Amino acid sequence: MGKRTLILHASAIIISAAAAIASSKAPKAQVTQYYKSGDKFYPAGIEGYDYVCEWDHFSVCTYYFDEASQQYRPTKYGKITWLR
Repeated sequence: MGKRTLILHASAIIISAAAAIASSKAPKAQVTQYYKSGDKFYPAGIEGYDYVCEWDHFSVCTYYFDEASQQYRPTKYGKITWLR
């Protein structure tokens, strides 16, 4: 009984470690980022090329559009600084 339990535990550990590695290497979906100007939202472009998000305590840098609720939701907090 002890040998079989040890094999099952070892198998569970190996499978869970493999699943964790596989999920961390999965490509992330690209979501269009938006910035807010007044009451309107505009596409922000590419982070690091068109803009950067600098640290700011109380503002939102970029938003994404949530299809389920049909609202813009914050993606990153900070202050948007344009590079181009």
